[in-house]
Amino acid sequence: MPATSTRTARRAAATTAAAAVVALLGAAGSAPAQAAVTFDGRGFGHGVGMSQYGAYGFALRENRSYDSILRHYYTGTEIDEVDARRVRVLLRRSSSMTVCRVTRARDARGVVSELSASRSYRFSPAGGASLRVHNADTGSRVRTMRAPVRLTGGSRTCLRGTAENGVANGQYRGAMQLRREGGTVQAINDVHSRHYLYGVVPAEVPTSWPLEAVKAQAVAARSYALRSLRPGAAFDVFADTRSQVYKGFAGEDARGRQAVQETREEVVTYGGQIAQTFFFSTSGGRTTSNELGFGGGEPLPYLRPVDDPHDDISPVHTWRATFADGQVAQRLGVGGSLRSIRVVERGSDARVRRVEVRGSGGTRTLTGADVRSRLGLRSTWFSIR
Repeated sequence: MPATSTRTARRAAATTAAAAVVALLGAAGSAPAQAAVTFDGRGFGHGVGMSQYGAYGFALRENRSYDSILRHYYTGTEIDEVDARRVRVLLRRSSSMTVCRVTRARDARGVVSELSASRSYRFSPAGGASLRVHNADTGSRVRTMRAPVRLTGGSRTCLRGTAENGVANGQYRGAMQLRREGGTVQAINDVHSRHYLYGVVPAEVPTSWPLEAVKAQAVAARSYALRSLRPGAAFDVFADTRSQVYKGFAGEDARGRQAVQETREEVVTYGGQIAQTFFFSTSGGRTTSNELGFGGGEPLPYLRPVDDPHDDISPVHTWRATFADGQVAQRLGVGGSLRSIRVVERGSDARVRRVEVRGSGGTRTLTGADVRSRLGLRSTWFSIR
């Protein structure tokens, strides 16, 4: 997962504060008082690669160019140009799929069907590897086609329902491909990499930021996408934070398009290969390496820890979350009441590796990542009191 959205970071800062107040008020109510467990932390996200708020700070405070920002976070890399490519984005899985604004369908056998852009069509599994096509407005059956089916229209097509990126009834540039996955249908947007980035960049950072920071995001996002291409797989990337957030046409804006256009086909490279440009919201003051941040894997020479001097511009550069001890015991799986919780191992990057939790129901040792996930913490860089 490359990123934790900076928009989410701003909402998260307010949510964390509210949750802390609620927990403290609950502990002070008429029920028997419970001890409060407080986590004081730094940063938001996995900490590997480019800190989005740190990049913002470099552009705002030092007037750094986008290529200088990228070279800071990706050690020893270069900025090169590559040929434009297409990216296949998984948008949705469902028992059926309804599309609109499509005028042409081509199935796996090469059979072409003309459709009407003014109608909606529902595709559902049929026998074998086929899809049954209905007019979604009237319910009448249109035909049966062999999956995968490639749908095209004018400048964009639309997908009914809510996609995995959270967009309801979204519109997407490029083609829509419908594939069978057992008894479900996959909707995959097959889109030019430039148009894909139009829908990514504004979803990942505020485009009101200095343009050089937005351009750094555009190059990092392009590099991440092209490094993720998987020709032998059904799709290349997800439309959410499992890859990077892609909102399609609804997510575009003028400055995002400008950042993509002004860095046209540029990528981050190391040793002549496109780099794996992970990014995230907030470092807390220093990034980490890929093997520490992700708990293993081969060390990559361009994903080394670096100081992040302007990350303090983030609203979650530091944070605090407070829970009643009963909440902690329940969520961390020791049952009953909490007796103690302590950090037993930190990495060289100050992030927590292991936490020991003792409760009336037993004792467990959890990874810092597991504690973060179970309690909804911003990062694994925290202390406990």
